[in-house]
Amino acid sequence: MAILVSNLERSKRFYKETLGLETVFEHPISGEQFEKVTGIEGFDVVFAVLTDKKSGVNIELAEFQNGLIESPSVFNHIAFEVEDVDALHQKFLENGIETVSEPVTLSHPHPKINGKRFFYFYDPDGNIIEVFNKKEGLYSEKIKNYYSGR
Repeated sequence: MAILVSNLERSKRFYKETLGLETVFEHPISGEQFEKVTGIEGFDVVFAVLTDKKSGVNIELAEFQNGLIESPSVFNHIAFEVEDVDALHQKFLENGIETVSEPVTLSHPHPKINGKRFFYFYDPDGNIIEVFNKKEGLYSEKIKNYYSGR
């Protein structure tokens, strides 16, 4: 789940103090690829992933560097890891499911997100859902390894 926040440091502190969540990834992200996949012009955020090691639940927090956008509903979303992003996108097209863009593969200097392939789509009520490819070394892999003892 991704949540738009107005102050990343305050929000990280809140989730750590209230729920014991730990930050497992933090990095600024911006650029044309993110604009394309999210449909948000001028996409420029500091992004953090927090995890609850007991349950394995992750939340993603994002603070827009150019100020909080008018409606968090254009960014707040849930995400699912899938085996084949491209096949799923094709299936959606064939079944008339609206997507924000075709799948995008990130070319990013940070190795934890470089190579991530993903796209956004809408549920029947307009909620945003992200699907992304399984990728060795993705920030979510760190949490999986923790639970499997690797």
